[in-house]
Amino acid sequence: MYLIDRYVAKRFLLFFFFAILASMTIYLIVDPIENLDDFLDKDIGWPDIFRYYLLFIPYIIYQTYPVAVLLGTMFCIGGLTTKNELMAMTASGVPLRRHLILLTTIGLLLSAFMFWWGETIVPEMNRERYAIWRQQVKQREDWRLTDQGQVYLQDSRNRVLHLDLYQPKSEAGYGVDLYRFERGRIRERTTARSMTWNGRSWVLHRVIIREFGPEGGEQISERDRLQIELHVIPSDMVELQVEPEEMSMGELLRFVERIDLTGGNSARWRVDIHSKVALPFAGVIIILFGVPVSAVRRRSGVIFGVTVSLLISFIFFGIMQMGKVFGYKEMMSPLLAAWIGNIVFLAIGLVLYWRAPR
Repeated sequence: MYLIDRYVAKRFLLFFFFAILASMTIYLIVDPIENLDDFLDKDIGWPDIFRYYLLFIPYIIYQTYPVAVLLGTMFCIGGLTTKNELMAMTASGVPLRRHLILLTTIGLLLSAFMFWWGETIVPEMNRERYAIWRQQVKQREDWRLTDQGQVYLQDSRNRVLHLDLYQPKSEAGYGVDLYRFERGRIRERTTARSMTWNGRSWVLHRVIIREFGPEGGEQISERDRLQIELHVIPSDMVELQVEPEEMSMGELLRFVERIDLTGGNSARWRVDIHSKVALPFAGVIIILFGVPVSAVRRRSGVIFGVTVSLLISFIFFGIMQMGKVFGYKEMMSPLLAAWIGNIVFLAIGLVLYWRAPR
């Protein structure tokens, strides 16, 4: 990497990390102002409050990453423009395209890192954070410790599972009934005294299988132990509202597959799956948009640059949120709904780059 490339990259990364720090500071000031009363009303101690916001930090970084990239780009290239450094570089044979390629490469690396961050760190931290909120603030019982009575689950389009009792701690169910339907009639009923999870599949104990023929006949067989394949895992057995922020893409894909198997509508969740890729990749689009915008010479100061960056960020997130709403309402395909903000800003960025001074 040439000296000039190191200089530009250093400036961009410096402004990028300052923007991340500023965004975290704003979040950690505004959110406690809104929610601190809820914590104090439930007599929650300061260590738990501190832990809640410590767990919040990875999600803040993930959400504000595109804004930080925009601010880093605007201040990096905009500063070079204001000080006539960009003009001097261009006159020396270093075109704007070179800076665009350099920052786009950095953006791709950052996007790959943020995708990994959003798939590993963020879901785990969000699960712990939401657990504090649900159990201590909302005072709901921990689903991992509470026995579930009368559990009904549709395993597939033609199979329904019922349990008299499910115990999450031991991952065991009791009073098992598994029904298989064909054309609205029960074709098979499997009953068992209990079922346990062996880490990969479910095992039924003291099993009776009744198969019903088309003419009304019945065939009965018994087994002491039977391993079966169900489209449910232990966490599916409990009543819990899980947010997309608590799941990785793999978990969301499995959740959508389960919805499809039971004949449900998975459009909303498919939008969230595509958003798992669209949000980290937004950093690259923002660079392609921000470089030509900040390369235009202007006499305005820092405040104007911050204002423009924030305005662009609001517009960008507004378009992305609007796309998600259209996707949730099935007025737009899930893929387009998640990527509409990136597509719009990429198109605008290419036009601005074409018209930018060389």
